[in-house]
Amino acid sequence: MSLQKITVSIEKLLLDPNNPRFADISDDNLNIPEIRYSEQKVQEEAFNKMLHPKFEVFVLSKSIETVGFIPVDNIVVRKIENAEKYVVVEGNRRTSAIKYIIREYDRGQSLLSGEKVAELRNIDLLVIDDVTAKSDYFGMVIQGIRNVSGIKEWDAFQKAQFISNMEEKGKDPNTISKMLGMQVKDVNRYFKTYRVMMQFKQDEEYKSYFKNSHFSHFDELLKKPGLRTYFGFNVDRLQFENLERIRRFYDWLTPDEEAKVTFTDSKEIRRLFDMISEPIALNFLDDKNIDGAIRFLERKNFNSVVTFDECMQKINNAIDAFKTMVGEGYEKNITDDDMQNIETSIKEMNSQISRIKKLRTNE
Repeated sequence: MSLQKITVSIEKLLLDPNNPRFADISDDNLNIPEIRYSEQKVQEEAFNKMLHPKFEVFVLSKSIETVGFIPVDNIVVRKIENAEKYVVVEGNRRTSAIKYIIREYDRGQSLLSGEKVAELRNIDLLVIDDVTAKSDYFGMVIQGIRNVSGIKEWDAFQKAQFISNMEEKGKDPNTISKMLGMQVKDVNRYFKTYRVMMQFKQDEEYKSYFKNSHFSHFDELLKKPGLRTYFGFNVDRLQFENLERIRRFYDWLTPDEEAKVTFTDSKEIRRLFDMISEPIALNFLDDKNIDGAIRFLERKNFNSVVTFDECMQKINNAIDAFKTMVGEGYEKNITDDDMQNIETSIKEMNSQISRIKKLRTNE
């Protein structure tokens, strides 16, 4: 990999119209072909998206106007094939801020001096060499190193979207792990969660309620083997197949007329497995009343008495289920989280078995 420092006119810099950050503010597909990057309308649309308050380009532009453009982190670009222009790989916010300052000056809406603006019309940056630039995933790697594990982190959904894009480019989890400095299990977890979120986003009835912040809710949903089974998670297709139940979950994420949702905190989903077999608790959830569902469970558990025979039956059922899973070859479906849960439970059971043996010996 080679990065060459050059000075380029700001007019020759193209904003990335497929910037993964745009998923936060738009439902547009991020698949504009490179051959159209330099089109005026494409660049105008990308520029207008960058001016969204979430990206704080106005704040950044005021900083640049006050103290000047200080290239603490170089803008990184790659040359557009058969054109004397460059697309920004890293630094779309800074490029947008400079373009905004120049635009306002040219419109007579800036008090900045002509000399100061002239300094911004040509900037130093780093350009990726032609050989490396032809790697169709290199730009994503540059962004990922900075934004997935770097200074200005993307949120969880953006990280997952980035990982999904790299998977689509044919990169395996081990390669992505090395590129981004993440553990393989985390790469896989983010990818699975992104896929089930896309199922939510594509649902005709509920897609308008989709939010990137739902990532943690679906992440919690996939962590529990019992919940994956309940909602019919298909490990090969990475989708929930029990549509009636998963749409009920979507509804719990959807605000009612009073803007209330069932799960205000994704951690509350950790209690969901205890509720799915209780119709009364589920009714509380349908009414956007998670506190009512929790109180119902607490009262029920306090009043319930489990007999010795019932305990032994549950133990035998669990043993039979484990034997069946291995016998049917289902062990290939076990995730890292499943293994961790099983191993932790076995350790706890072994500890209890040792205690029971001592008690029986002392009798």
